[in-house]
Amino acid sequence: MINEEIFNPIEPKKKVQHYTCTDIISDINPEALFADGFDEAIIGYDANCTVVYDYDKCMEILMRPSLTKEKMTKEEAHEHMEFNVVGAYVGDFTPIFIHRLD
Repeated sequence: MINEEIFNPIEPKKKVQHYTCTDIISDINPEALFADGFDEAIIGYDANCTVVYDYDKCMEILMRPSLTKEKMTKEEAHEHMEFNVVGAYVGDFTPIFIHRLD
């Protein structure tokens, strides 16, 4: 006779946990600050565990039409990034926006 406490072939499948970049960085640095709406532009974090974003990817996000806003032109997106995003200091862990060379 099989001891079902030790072996159960009809055990339900375990759920796979999926982590996002924001989950991982928040676990490392609970004080990390994130730029609203740009999660898919996160490329990592620096030595201080400050979030690092791809500037060009952020521009692409702004130039996409969405349900809440109209599509921005490249010039409008650049102006918005410089004055409202990159130029905003929000504390010690203000996100970093970089221009990639690749």
